[in-house]
Amino acid sequence: MRVSSMIIVGVSLVLTLGCGQAPSEAPVVVQEAVVEQAPAAEPAVEAAHDSLYVCACGPDCDCGAVSVTAGSCGCGTEMTHAKLLKVEGNVGVVCGCGAGCACALAEDGATCSCGQPVRRVSFEGKGLYYCNCGGECTCNHVAAAPGACACGMELVTS
Repeated sequence: MRVSSMIIVGVSLVLTLGCGQAPSEAPVVVQEAVVEQAPAAEPAVEAAHDSLYVCACGPDCDCGAVSVTAGSCGCGTEMTHAKLLKVEGNVGVVCGCGAGCACALAEDGATCSCGQPVRRVSFEGKGLYYCNCGGECTCNHVAAAPGACACGMELVTS
């Protein structure tokens, strides 16, 4: 009986401690770290510096309202969007084909590339700042505040 007790104790020890193998390690828990990426940077949108709003009250009206923001002109008519094509002194040559206009001044100087007739608007006394780099310069920059245009010249006002 003594031998059988020893066998039982030995078997119990072997089962408890193992068969001479290294003690088993606890399983390693791997946690996945989720790193959120910053959203992709929005492409820089350059402000349109060739966008104007002009009075569209008709050929008999001479209110001459011009602004860089939408609104009504002095005669009560809503201003329409126009693209500044060129600056001649303190006069802007504009195309009135509307928002998103991609026109350029046509070779004849009287129409824009979409076929619309151009219109000349005076900046004098309007409080606008514009690039007047002269000659063939087509910076076409107009703003409500002082600054510089694409060619590096300071904007002027009249």
